[in-house]
Amino acid sequence: MGDAPDAFARGDYLAAARHSTPDSWHYWASLGLIGHPADAAGALEKFPHPEAAFYSGVASWIAGDDDRALHVLERCDGDHARRLTTMIRRKPIAVLAQLPWNRGGAWDILTHVRDPAFRLFNISFHPADIPNRPYADIRTLVPEGVRPDLFVAEMLEWHLIPPNVRSLGCPVIGHSSDFDLHVQAVAPWFELFDELIVLDSVEWRDISRIARLPVSVFPKVFGVPAQVPHLAEVERDIDVFLSGTVTHPYHFDKDRIVLEVVSVPEITRRIVSGFEPTDRYYGNLSRSKVCCTFIRHPGAMPTRGLEGLAMGCVVAVQEESALRLFAGEAVGVVSYAAESGSLAAAIQQVLARWPTYRAQARAGAEFVRREFALDRVASQYFRFLTVLATRPRTPRPAIDPDRLVQKRPIVHKGWLPSYRFGTGVLMTWAAESEARLKRELAQEESTRVLNDIARERLLAHYHELCGRPRQLLERIADPLERAVQRFPDALVPRFNLARILLHFGQPAQVRRGVALIDDTLGQPPGRWNVHPLDDVLPWDFCSTFFNYRRYFDRVVRAMGEATDAAVPEFVATIRASLCYYRAKYAQEIPSDCSDVDCAAEAARLDPEFADYVLYWCRLLVMRSAPGDLDEAATHLRRLSGRSARLLEILDLARHLPPTMQGPWYEELEQRTARLWAAIEMRENLPEPLLRNCGDARPPAARTTWARFRSE
Repeated sequence: MGDAPDAFARGDYLAAARHSTPDSWHYWASLGLIGHPADAAGALEKFPHPEAAFYSGVASWIAGDDDRALHVLERCDGDHARRLTTMIRRKPIAVLAQLPWNRGGAWDILTHVRDPAFRLFNISFHPADIPNRPYADIRTLVPEGVRPDLFVAEMLEWHLIPPNVRSLGCPVIGHSSDFDLHVQAVAPWFELFDELIVLDSVEWRDISRIARLPVSVFPKVFGVPAQVPHLAEVERDIDVFLSGTVTHPYHFDKDRIVLEVVSVPEITRRIVSGFEPTDRYYGNLSRSKVCCTFIRHPGAMPTRGLEGLAMGCVVAVQEESALRLFAGEAVGVVSYAAESGSLAAAIQQVLARWPTYRAQARAGAEFVRREFALDRVASQYFRFLTVLATRPRTPRPAIDPDRLVQKRPIVHKGWLPSYRFGTGVLMTWAAESEARLKRELAQEESTRVLNDIARERLLAHYHELCGRPRQLLERIADPLERAVQRFPDALVPRFNLARILLHFGQPAQVRRGVALIDDTLGQPPGRWNVHPLDDVLPWDFCSTFFNYRRYFDRVVRAMGEATDAAVPEFVATIRASLCYYRAKYAQEIPSDCSDVDCAAEAARLDPEFADYVLYWCRLLVMRSAPGDLDEAATHLRRLSGRSARLLEILDLARHLPPTMQGPWYEELEQRTARLWAAIEMRENLPEPLLRNCGDARPPAARTTWARFRSE
């Protein structure tokens, strides 16, 4: 509670609301700012503090009571109150925006901005919006006769932001929900903004360490999608429903949720790994009693929680969830803690008292459809933006727009121009990015620029590479080869070069990649230089071969440090991946390190990454030398308690002698059977397999869910 005023002053309104009490004006001001349905404006009237009066007016403005807001704010002293009053009276407020342009979904506030206080102009690649283009001049995108009062890029990692956006002369605000997932691509853009918005306190903490500008928390940017069907009375024959990105190496922390769901005996489960068609998704929700949610940043608003509650499910959310500030158990929201068994206990509690919880969930459906209707969410969001935009601030240093590169944040998916737009936009984007990087390279050659040139070439031609054109691969690899020669102590270009050659190369190129790995692993770890912004490629590039999550989490922490303390962990994470790759090629290209030893070293350097441990155990089981099965049993037992890769774990554990199986094996069999009966794989994006180095068979690839389904 003692930290609540400080959290409020620094913009973490979620933490301020959580850690203060109703006898504090910070509590009510925080609720008013984040669009809580409580009468924050009325409660703030009772406090004599002058800031309480100001935030009483702010709360009225965000709640849509313009007359009261003006009445209160006009009586407040200070520049912020005067500027906000002027902005409110300017209606309609002109907002130039880059919002998620995909129509439909919990994020679609774009088509629901019906508040007459605002006039919105959206820039995107949707045909109904102002047409964007790579490296656009913002001045050419502003409609004639329009002078924007503010600019906002919501989910900034998913937009091509015009580099000269500051030339608008109005406040420029950025909103991120997954910056850590794309940190090496988006971090250089932070200084472009006057203020940043995030969804929860964890993101606020992390981004505040990196960006030298104000950061605010606003969790209520998602709502109940317009296409959510009418809530009908149907039999709820599914006890627990779980869907989304259920199993993925980056989101390994979701494994615990899967394990808890399959640990509960004698219930009906449905688990969808991936994304169903809309009608099937809502059909499953309408048949479910409990919908489980999990978010990497636990304080953020769970969109699946909003959808589940709207469909009459009891929603299980993390204790820190922002939804708990708005809705509690009385309207069908239950929470679970971080410790093991908490979610399972919450599920069993709901099912044991289902008639009571069913009535509460129906009340929750009415509440969430009203309070999180997208037109209400959109109105409150833009009103919050005006509060930030009118905040007095000192002028910020100028940013050279020519040094900003619109790097591709991802390989396969997302809201940026994709292959369905045709090659025109993609090739223009790639050409301009490379031109910018080459201009920078002409001024000073560096590992970062050489690495980024290769990166952008790779991602622009990724799908063409799967056809194995040799000359194209050589063009992509050239800047990395140059970086390896010119900067022999730089680790990331070596790492990227080896991976590209192994996944896309001809036999001679594969042998070059393996030789590069051998040379790298033969050097002492302390030799290598790694900078946090040395880009290791997007998180969905061959994500079963490298622990991106561990790496990017460390990048985020390192960018807030003034030392090189992160370098040993960067090196260890990369070396683990190189050892894993080398283990795959040990039979084709022998070295001093056997495949088992290389795999063991990968698991030692990165023991939390399931792919490394699984492959090591597979090699141990195959070799079955004295002590191998004991070693494999130890690690499979540990892995079975923390990883949702149950089918693969059981596939290996079946080869252990009965004396090594015991109770943990029996529990593994039960959990695996329940998972097998419940899960449907809707999404399993292919990874490029490793190439062979001659006439030998290609190296073993990861055992996939698809294989088990086919068998």
